[in-house]
Amino acid sequence: MPPTETERRLYEATARGDEDGQVAAIAGEDLYLAVPQQGQDPLPVYDDPVAGGKCIPVLTRGMLPPWQPQQLFDRVTVEDFAQDWPNDKWRLAVNPGTPFAAYLRTTPAHRGRWMQLRMQFGVRPGGLLVTHYGGPLQGPVAQGLACGAPLAVHHSVPWNELGTAFLDYSADAETLRGQWSVTDPVSWQQRFDQMLGGAFVPADAEAALRARATGAEEAVGAEEAEGAEESDGSAEKAPADGGDAPAVPELVDRYEERFRTEGLLPAEGRVVSLVALDLVHAIGLVRWGLGARLCGPPQAEQAVARVLARAREVYGSWEEFAAGYALGRVLAFDNGWFGQAYAETAHHHRVLMQDPASPWRALPFG
Repeated sequence: MPPTETERRLYEATARGDEDGQVAAIAGEDLYLAVPQQGQDPLPVYDDPVAGGKCIPVLTRGMLPPWQPQQLFDRVTVEDFAQDWPNDKWRLAVNPGTPFAAYLRTTPAHRGRWMQLRMQFGVRPGGLLVTHYGGPLQGPVAQGLACGAPLAVHHSVPWNELGTAFLDYSADAETLRGQWSVTDPVSWQQRFDQMLGGAFVPADAEAALRARATGAEEAVGAEEAEGAEESDGSAEKAPADGGDAPAVPELVDRYEERFRTEGLLPAEGRVVSLVALDLVHAIGLVRWGLGARLCGPPQAEQAVARVLARAREVYGSWEEFAAGYALGRVLAFDNGWFGQAYAETAHHHRVLMQDPASPWRALPFG
């Protein structure tokens, strides 16, 4: 079974002998070139018996090998190779030695055709749901990784990978350093613990949402108790206690109203908490940390389990989790503009809540 749709398209094109179809299958995709280790040649040229000559091997996303501490990959594209190819007699070997292999000729005419197909099919857009059928599809690891699905959709990478790379080694390390000031395993662990505690969500809004949710729960409980007391006449009605709960910010009200109008919340729905924003990023931190080799698979699986457990402490369903993430993201990146960040957030929400293949549809939350 092809691990992703890319390998399926490549396999079908190869089976029908369609070289344009082979290129089209990968034209907009990232390809992965092994990073040479110390003492190795910069390009991993080898003699391939199938191609009958020298080749440079690359892998599609779904064919990346399991995580190894010293085995790193850089992302490249068909366009990169078309513009800078070292020898016209060599071939580009895509997934060599696998059922999803293709051996592409590299003369100037062929590389010119690569560029035409790249322009025709374009770069793969963001906002796509991708599943790796060789990754976890059921169970707690899959459920934990599903908590990070919005970031995977944003970058159009498989939601259920826990391995070699999120984007690639360099990009993952730069994301950690530039966005989160993480440069080593110690700072990685510190930042993860902070995310698990919701340290990066707007504190005032979070406190107001929690107080509102708690008040609603207490009100329901009081109404139920009142009904029972009235039925047996055992007590007088207690007055409601408004307390000094913080007011929900006006911007939160505006976003929730828009969410209800557009179906991101049910008609009477409210957001429980913003913690999902940090939990989504916590799964991202785990995957970036693996990619940058700041943690290993056992530590990563434990971290994923902790994220899932925390999500279940705060939310009761994927719907609640999704709304919490959406509100957190627009508060952080949209700030009341209802602009591009809002549109992206709404798109990611719809993809994950409506697509039958989404883990938020296919996996239980509890």
